[in-house]
Amino acid sequence: MMTENELIEGLIRHDRNAFRELVGSHRKKVIRTAFYFTQNMEDAEELAQDIFMETIESIRHFRKSSSLSTWIYRITVNKSLNLVRKNKRKKIFSSLEDLFSKKSEVHGQDCPEPSHSSTKLEENERRELLSRSIQSLPENQRITFILSKYDGLSYKEIAEVMNISIPSVESLLHRARGNLQKKLARHFSEYVKK
Repeated sequence: MMTENELIEGLIRHDRNAFRELVGSHRKKVIRTAFYFTQNMEDAEELAQDIFMETIESIRHFRKSSSLSTWIYRITVNKSLNLVRKNKRKKIFSSLEDLFSKKSEVHGQDCPEPSHSSTKLEENERRELLSRSIQSLPENQRITFILSKYDGLSYKEIAEVMNISIPSVESLLHRARGNLQKKLARHFSEYVKK
C-alpha cells in the first residue's frame, strides 16, 4: 500500500503499480458516485474509465491543496454532471423530433399513482420516484445530497469537493431535504410532516 505522495509520484512516472492501486482503491466509490448522478450503471462504468484517465493525464496539475480522493470526487462530480446535461439535451432534442413527427401521442398520459402496499414492484416505483425527485433538485443541492447521503462524506469533505464553506453545505442539505419532502409529499402521505 503506497502513501498518497508515493501514489501521486508513481502516477506522474506512469508506474503501472500506482495506476493499479489508484483504480483498486477508488473504483467502487467512483462508480457508485457516478451512478447516483447518471442512474445508469453502464454510463457510470464508462465514466469511471474517463475519470481515471483524466486523473492520470492531469495528475501533474494536482496542487495537493486537498486530498487525492477529494480531487477524484471533484472530477467524478464534474464528469457525471456533464454527462447528465448532455443526456438532457439529447432527450429534449428527441422530444422535439417526436413532437414534430407526431409520434408523441402517448406522452400526454398521466403516470399511474403507486399504491401503498409493499410489493416488489411498488417498492421499485417508490425508489424510482425518489431517484427522479433527487435528480430534479437544483444542481448544488443534488450534489450535496448525493455526496452526503449516498457516499457518506462529511460536511468538511463535501465543502472541499465543492469548494464551498461548511455552512453552505449545511444550507444546501437543509434546502435539498425540504425540496425532497415537498416533492415526495405529493405522492405519499407518509412523507408529509405531521
